[in-house]
Amino acid sequence: MANSGIMDLTSVQFSNSRTIELSGAWAFWWQRKIVDAEELTKTNAEPDAWPVIPSYWNSGSHGGKQFPVQGSATYRLTLMLPDSQVYGLYVPQMVSSYELYINGRLIGNNGIASLDNRLVMGEFRPEVYYVTPEKNKLDIFLFVANRDYRHGGQWKPIVFGTAQGIQNYYNRSLMGELFLFGSILIIGLYNIAMFIFRPKDRSPLFFGLFCIIVALRVITTGSIALTHLIPHISWEIQIKLELSVFYLGALFFGLFFKELFPEDIPSLGLSIMLTPALLFTILAVVLPLRLFNRLVTPMEITAIAGLLFVLVCIAIAWIRKRENAPLIATGFILFTLTAINDVLYSKNLIQTTYLLPLGLFSFIFLQSLALARLFSHSFTRVEQLSDELTTVNKSMSRFVPNEFLNFLNKKSINDIQLGDQTLRSITILFADIRSFTSLSETMSPQENFNFINSYFNRIGPIIRNYHGFIDKYIGDGIMALFPENPQDAVRASLAMQEKLNEYNNERLSYGLQPIQIGIGIHTGPVMLGIIGEQQRIESTVISDSVNLASRIESLTRTYNVPILLSGAMQSYVKEAGFQSRLIDTVLVKGKSQPCDIYELLEVHPPKEKIYFIESKNIFEQGVHLYFEKDYEKALKLFKLCYAKNPQDHLAALYIYRIRNAIKLRTLNQDKSAQITESPILQRPAASNGGLSS
Repeated sequence: MANSGIMDLTSVQFSNSRTIELSGAWAFWWQRKIVDAEELTKTNAEPDAWPVIPSYWNSGSHGGKQFPVQGSATYRLTLMLPDSQVYGLYVPQMVSSYELYINGRLIGNNGIASLDNRLVMGEFRPEVYYVTPEKNKLDIFLFVANRDYRHGGQWKPIVFGTAQGIQNYYNRSLMGELFLFGSILIIGLYNIAMFIFRPKDRSPLFFGLFCIIVALRVITTGSIALTHLIPHISWEIQIKLELSVFYLGALFFGLFFKELFPEDIPSLGLSIMLTPALLFTILAVVLPLRLFNRLVTPMEITAIAGLLFVLVCIAIAWIRKRENAPLIATGFILFTLTAINDVLYSKNLIQTTYLLPLGLFSFIFLQSLALARLFSHSFTRVEQLSDELTTVNKSMSRFVPNEFLNFLNKKSINDIQLGDQTLRSITILFADIRSFTSLSETMSPQENFNFINSYFNRIGPIIRNYHGFIDKYIGDGIMALFPENPQDAVRASLAMQEKLNEYNNERLSYGLQPIQIGIGIHTGPVMLGIIGEQQRIESTVISDSVNLASRIESLTRTYNVPILLSGAMQSYVKEAGFQSRLIDTVLVKGKSQPCDIYELLEVHPPKEKIYFIESKNIFEQGVHLYFEKDYEKALKLFKLCYAKNPQDHLAALYIYRIRNAIKLRTLNQDKSAQITESPILQRPAASNGGLSS
């Protein structure tokens, strides 16, 4: 510490990491400019005071004397040093301009310092100077002048050390502030980007703007890194930035907390807090510096009151167990304490340093953790909702197949609209349990549902395995679509019959009645789409092809065969290497043109299939002769066919028809009526002698 304007450092061991603040009692001359000891000897002027530096000359700390804010003065300190190596001085901003003389030589200056107050121009730019002592002594004269700032004098101590030590000290200060500036700025830009991508939540916007304001505050105080980024920035703009961003930051600060805790921060109290902040920000921009400086004290009081108000609201949020309130409260308390420190330090009431940047950084860091935690919870919730949505979509796909969505070029069931439709060529398969009504009468409703679901659980996977999907269930019936290849439907029908045989064996083991199903297959153009009304929609397939496939399935009862195919399927059946035979040409209900129907012979057991294949040509010749009404020749062929294969009940059916036609002489009867009137035949017994005559 300096004593009576002298600081003895002869016993100090200086190093590149050790520096000393030139604080203590300096000599002080008011409204005098003295640049060296020789001039002082001539004038023999006694010091007006021995102020303890750092201090403002208008604060009453100069020996109990208080000098006007506007004016100039000379400070003097003599340093006694251990050697004459090169030393350095870090000179922070003086209030508000200075000239530095050492051993009678002008070393440096900030702004324009003059005894004529009209010529004074302030400047805040920390500088580093290097000097070599004469006879191990430095005689420092610091001439300071102030016109526009709210305080005057040497409010921060000069830092002294070796040349390298001072350079290291300056670099650490500057890099530290630039680090804080960059870190806080990036956090701010990141939060603003989050708002851009998700504008529904405005809290990241206000927090991001607050961070940017804080970043500006960091580079306008301390080492004032702004002067290095923008070397020629005017002093008045620099001071206005320092003060205005403080109150503009309070504005965004309050809005951020309102978004964060809307139920805990009353709107009226927030308005009372934000109105002065907005007003002072505007005044900082429009008023001249010398006028605006007079408002700093009430602004500081207002800012501290606003911080205490928010602190109370956060405490209420903590009590109410709001999410992240404890973490935010911790950061906010640190921020409030450093803000109070800065206000007291700026008034030279305490000898610390500007701590608000660190407090802000701590608050921003903790707040970022809170936001990260919040977004983490949100992301976790999104994952949960995504899993739930996936489950829902899987469930919905059981109602509306994904293949149906693909036909309509829809990614999700949410994209479906009433009236969506598309035209496709597709293969339709209808399957139905025979005599289900009489079977269901022997079961309770619960048993009925169990039976149907047990049956569907066996059939559904087969359809999917052959690249098909179930469009709908019609009672005990199934309507399935095969969009890729008509042969898939044929293979699926055979696999269904095979699975049915296994199921029947299982039913027999439990003493249950076996079941039979009929399958009808047709391929052709269909219209797939969404029908219904606004509150109830359903996917469906509408086409003459669908009706034909359904009618063909119903004919399996008439002809007592498991699988019937339309004539449109024959080319695909042959390509797959399957055997089928024409059994009739019928006029199906609702159709104006007759349709060829074929029996799929692959459904028969291997031993029986051989006989069906051997008699196939004879049978089809008989069918053609029957269509030509050449009943006598047709009857011979069907008898021959039946003689070769007594299991061929369709041959027996035609024998019955022909005999009935000859007997009743009704050869002109419509073939469609003949089919309708013909009884459903059971397999004839081998001893049926009526068929052999």
